Amino acid sequence: MRSRFLAAVTLIVVGVVGIGSTSAPGVPAHVPGRTLPVVRQHTYRMAGKIRVLLLWVGRDDVGSGVIKWRGDGNEKAIEILIGSDPNRAPSQLNKWGYLVEAMRGGESSVVGLISQENDDRLSDVKADLKTRKEQRAFDTIRGYAATAEGMARVGTLYAPNHLTYHDADTVLDSVLADASLAVKRVARRGNVRPGFLTSLTELITSSLDKNNDNRRLEYIHGDRLFELRLVDATPLARFDRDGHTWHNVIRGRFETGEAGPRSGTRFELVYGASGALTGIPILISYQPKWWLQVDLVLNS
Repeated sequence: MRSRFLAAVTLIVVGVVGIGSTSAPGVPAHVPGRTLPVVRQHTYRMAGKIRVLLLWVGRDDVGSGVIKWRGDGNEKAIEILIGSDPNRAPSQLNKWGYLVEAMRGGESSVVGLISQENDDRLSDVKADLKTRKEQRAFDTIRGYAATAEGMARVGTLYAPNHLTYHDADTVLDSVLADASLAVKRVARRGNVRPGFLTSLTELITSSLDKNNDNRRLEYIHGDRLFELRLVDATPLARFDRDGHTWHNVIRGRFETGEAGPRSGTRFELVYGASGALTGIPILISYQPKWWLQVDLVLNS
């Protein structure tokens, strides 16, 4: 799991310290932030669309997601779980991911996993259904961003193919128990942020301030440096979706990729600009493949 959050599916969305292992101090051996109280939580329904020739065909309820904000004093954490339900998703898609980022001061711990994206064409998904193996691959990460450097175990885990996002803790137990991966390190310099969710939260907050022109942040994710860019932020008086209306929002387009001049992965957020939903995602939109688009819509 490199730059995506789901990152995201990454995901994808917004902004502590885990217990380190004896062989690699700082790299989490437990899910960081889980002991902190939940101060806010929102659930999302997933809409999925696939491209058939020149047309998009989709469904409005093919999975779900949840974002939890945790906090206690100087410690904060954001926990995200997003996944499709193969019983409802087009072509029985079973794509899901989990990411938690826990922060204390200027340091953070991260644990995440996401099912690997090896389906370049819709036909690949259908072929997988016919030749489905008992195990499936997940990209995994356990990292710790200290003041001067980041350290992480990054690798691949194989888990039973039938597991869905409802079984995230089962897969996480296997991720955290794996001590075979080497610890990789990367120097943290200057204003490099300690994580993706921290950076995304900061850019969302800056877009709400007309006097803040911060549009680009460099951050550590695992054993590499990435850059998150706010491509544009458009104020909207109202946003309508699935029979619901939200007023005074911002549509923000973001791009993330390895630090440097190269383009990266783009995703879109619609979030509140005032009131109780200030800075809270209402829509998360991501197109991981040319033939697949995934939207997460806030449950009202």
